[in-house]
Amino acid sequence: MKNIIFILSLFLGGITLFAQQPQNHNDHKTLRKEFYKSLSEDQKQLLEAKKQIKKDLRQTMKASFTEEQLSILDNDTLSRKEKRKAMSSLLTEEQKKMRETNKETLKKEEDKFISSLTVDQREQYKSLRKRKPRK
Repeated sequence: MKNIIFILSLFLGGITLFAQQPQNHNDHKTLRKEFYKSLSEDQKQLLEAKKQIKKDLRQTMKASFTEEQLSILDNDTLSRKEKRKAMSSLLTEEQKKMRETNKETLKKEEDKFISSLTVDQREQYKSLRKRKPRK
């Protein structure tokens, strides 16, 4: 009898934890929508420009990759961490410089966007940008 109660309690606990995950996702999605609605047109343009720059820089970097580097990226058996480690050892000096330049460019765009935000918007943005701890 104790075993059955123990198994049922574990099962119900697992269901509870599993049900909370989509709720957290929905909360985050709602916060993102509210934040976006609170932005002015200029701020929205800055945000979209930042996204476009990030996309363009990523495409430029990917275009500079060799066949070997592309095969690592396309390898589904490697984890993200393993891919990053394998790629970092294969980057040329030019690609390393490009990576640093891209990082600086994105930082400037991020700073420009953040400086356009009000204090309340900055707090919202900061809470949206927080990374969840990995399991």
